[in-house]
Amino acid sequence: MNIVVIGGGAAGMSAASKARRMDKTARITVIEQTGYVSYAECGMPYYLSGYFEDSGELLHYPLSEFTEHRNLEIITGVKVEFINPGEKYVFAGNKKFPYDKLVIATGAEPRIPDEFKGYAYALRNMDDAIGIKEKIKGLDNVTIIGAGVLGTELFSLLSHKFKVKLISKHEYVLPHMDTDMGNVLTSIVNESGNEIEYNSVPSAISGTPGNYQVTTGNGSFNTQIVIFATGIKPSTELAKKAGLELTADGLIKVNDFLQTSNPDIYAAGDNVATKNIVTGSYGYYPLAQIANKMGRTIGINMFGNSRAFPGALGTTIINVFGYQVGYTGINEATAKKTGIDYGSVYIKAKSKSNYLHGSDIFLKIIYNKKTEEIMGGQIIGKDNAAWRLNVIATAISGHMNLYDLLYNDLGYEPEYGPVWDPIIISASLALDKENKKV
Repeated sequence: MNIVVIGGGAAGMSAASKARRMDKTARITVIEQTGYVSYAECGMPYYLSGYFEDSGELLHYPLSEFTEHRNLEIITGVKVEFINPGEKYVFAGNKKFPYDKLVIATGAEPRIPDEFKGYAYALRNMDDAIGIKEKIKGLDNVTIIGAGVLGTELFSLLSHKFKVKLISKHEYVLPHMDTDMGNVLTSIVNESGNEIEYNSVPSAISGTPGNYQVTTGNGSFNTQIVIFATGIKPSTELAKKAGLELTADGLIKVNDFLQTSNPDIYAAGDNVATKNIVTGSYGYYPLAQIANKMGRTIGINMFGNSRAFPGALGTTIINVFGYQVGYTGINEATAKKTGIDYGSVYIKAKSKSNYLHGSDIFLKIIYNKKTEEIMGGQIIGKDNAAWRLNVIATAISGHMNLYDLLYNDLGYEPEYGPVWDPIIISASLALDKENKKV
């Protein structure tokens, strides 16, 4: 069998590697337009902020692991020009690559308005990370446009080395958080002493490297470098030209087996529409853990559709000035938009037993009032907030309700959490709220 994979990121390399385990004799070719495959995009903010200096540490495996040990043909620095589904070949580097099964794992590209492209940088791949790392050497200040997941984490981590200014078009950072949790996060970032412009966007950028002038609705200021983190755009041009079906949002449409509208072509990662486990609708979840699992699923299904991909929750956790901040499932806005009769509980609790003087944990759960199933969670805390969010994600995936969550037998150790863990408290309060006679 001839398998061609377009894209050497998380989804592409997972698909190729699993396909090799499935079939030792298949010819598997990965075509990647940048110079690198299988790298840790989520580690790039740590690299830029000086947690480590060798960009090679971002690589999950050396290229030899794939070429020598897994017997994959890896072609880097070559862009695929088009796909010919009729004759079943991919054209790249003036050469045809025939396929029996094709995987489109082209990922996404950063959104930078055309008028700002000559003045700003974006962080998306290894080439970007290495380039920005070189540019910020010797600089004192940095401006970040965008306060989503990447922008907020960059703002936090780079603040250890630089004077950083953040421009957010929203009233707080991480706009997926509900207002009550967003207010907590606003207090945290404001106390950091760094400058933030809320409800603001750049209207003009001018100047030269090391001396840019940025203009917003609040006036103008000078900065040495501008980094855009205003979201990403799925790279679906190849799929569109090949006649594959896209969603109204421009994402590649796939079935439960991650097949596109052409049964010999699969797609995964930051370019596809993914089913939301809670609502059943399709949305955009460009996250590494989802891309990896999609790729692995495709590696199995290319040899006969035997494993369905269940969907995703979009579980996200980032580091914000030492706080573990994250969310999973749906928020209140999504619940309202989809017409779900929902309830929620927001609490402030302690991360450890009182005598160990734990720090504050802010936790919110969202649930279906009719079924009492858990539908979403948000968390902010310094101690073990990440594992608590993962417990909530597991509860949602397992269709657990408030009763199940309350009586979930979590381990107890004073150093890691109180006997009445914040998760258990939230479930108990929600049950009391919904069952007023209890």
